[in-house]
Amino acid sequence: MPKCKFYRECQSQAVTQMQHTNMPLCKTHFLRYMESRVMKTIETYKLINFQDPDEKVLVAVSGGKDSQTLLTILHQVLKNKVPMEALYIEIGISPDSYSHDSEKVAKQLCDDLGVPFHVLNVHDRVGYDMDKIHQLGKILTRGKSRSKNKRFRGECSYCGLFKRYYINFFAIHNGFTKVATGHNLTDEATQLLSNFFSVDTELMSRAGPSTSRGVEGLVDRIKPLFYIYETELILYSYYGNVPHLPTECAYAGDSPMIRVKRSLEKVESFRRGTMMNMVRDFQKQLRPILSKTIPEEKQAVNKCKKCGMTTYLEVCSFCRTENRLREDLQKYHIIEES
Repeated sequence: MPKCKFYRECQSQAVTQMQHTNMPLCKTHFLRYMESRVMKTIETYKLINFQDPDEKVLVAVSGGKDSQTLLTILHQVLKNKVPMEALYIEIGISPDSYSHDSEKVAKQLCDDLGVPFHVLNVHDRVGYDMDKIHQLGKILTRGKSRSKNKRFRGECSYCGLFKRYYINFFAIHNGFTKVATGHNLTDEATQLLSNFFSVDTELMSRAGPSTSRGVEGLVDRIKPLFYIYETELILYSYYGNVPHLPTECAYAGDSPMIRVKRSLEKVESFRRGTMMNMVRDFQKQLRPILSKTIPEEKQAVNKCKKCGMTTYLEVCSFCRTENRLREDLQKYHIIEES
């Protein structure tokens, strides 16, 4: 490994070479460079308004490397410029004590950094959790491919829906103006390619470092790690001694998104910068065009007739999905009828 080239005067041994530039960096300058890139994303896309006295950021934490690293970097670069708190969604995944250990490691980091930590338990809200949904999935799919089963969308899909809904729910009811998530460049490139395969122009048009739509009832979501590779986050968590849960969710093995990600990583291995160029150029060239194609009915703002949250439908996607899940869970006697 060559010498660090962050500064000419730095003669320290490099510990890594940046994935998209191949620049060798020592441990100290690697950590500093990562933090400066995150801050540049925040400033370039105005993800946080430092002049607004009411600005209040909620960081969605899961105990994994992405959200743990996000919280660590934000704590380092924001320097108490804006109030920041963390929220953990207890989704109920019992294999390998996944949820229990995830919450424990997330709380540990928040305690170490002095960041207020909150927990929202999904089971307390709806009466069932991901373990119950997993049981339902085994019944409905009967061992068949879940991607071809219209009745069961897969654990990752439901988990994501529940987390998005309750993160926004918590943020709205507790006065937060921004929600920061740990989505990174690898995640964004994977989602972009997956949406392209399914020709989902609406989701593609909403992709970006900020999903702000200026709609009452929808807290702006920001992604400070938008231009950071997943491999770089792994290195930061290692050299920065960021505590995180190293195990993967037991229910994520059948996720099609993981397969798309692995394919992209293979392309990146022989064509350096593919993911960076794809995401960056999409933001500059295609997203402005696609954003003009969203149907008017999907730009309208309504209140869900069931829960009262903001949606463009009469009944929001969360309530419709939750109602269908509840019916199936009761039908197969996984939960009792209320």
